[in-house]
Amino acid sequence: MQRSAASSILLRRLTYGDYDLILTLLTDRFGKLSLIAKYAKKSTKRFAGILEPFAALNIVFSRGRKKGLAVLQEASLARPFSRIRTDILATAHASYWVELVDTWLEEGHPQQGLYRLLEFSLDRLDEGKTPVALLSILFQVRFLHLAGLSPELGRCSKCHRDLNEPGRARLMVDHAAGGVVCSSCGRADGPRLAPGTVKQLQWLDRGDLHQALRVRFSAASLEEATVFLEDFVPYHLGRSPKSLKVLRQLRGVPNPMT
Repeated sequence: MQRSAASSILLRRLTYGDYDLILTLLTDRFGKLSLIAKYAKKSTKRFAGILEPFAALNIVFSRGRKKGLAVLQEASLARPFSRIRTDILATAHASYWVELVDTWLEEGHPQQGLYRLLEFSLDRLDEGKTPVALLSILFQVRFLHLAGLSPELGRCSKCHRDLNEPGRARLMVDHAAGGVVCSSCGRADGPRLAPGTVKQLQWLDRGDLHQALRVRFSAASLEEATVFLEDFVPYHLGRSPKSLKVLRQLRGVPNPMT
């Protein structure tokens, strides 16, 4: 039986039988990983109080020779991120982020960049000093980049015309085309983005995560970027996350018809 160790973030947990839990984690070394924690619900010593959503864990797990779930042998709490779970809006955002990761990432494909992004985002969310809307925009922009789904924001997504000229009016959005489009290629009644919002989204996609959070959005740009990304991400993932519907309900925003 082979044992391995990793740092991880708990994405999802499901009850299995009377005593066991099936866990889905994002790890620094192995990417997404599913494990079974045997007797986790019965034991008061081995995993008591640490197998909670979003928790950062140091884990040891084993794989047998036969096919089947790996088994969680040991787990210790690295960061509980417990403040997130005391705030319903913070919980909704964290749930949305981990659902995006779980939906997109296949098991067994290491994604250290994605692990660092999620760890950083949860850490700042738990700290409570960064506006949650800005943090969610940053997470979605970087997630799209890592997933190879980044929107085209500098050129028309259809005719490839440069859209960075100064003085340009609001830019049209075409999710199917993959980003913004010029007035000749877009629908007059479609969604739009202000050039300033487009520039800020481009800045968030670059460089160090801490420096990216120094980008200053106006309230209007925050709302505009949030609406754009929360429509763009599900469209290109091919499904609308359940957690996003909850998040919109908490904000009092109607969910689009699907």
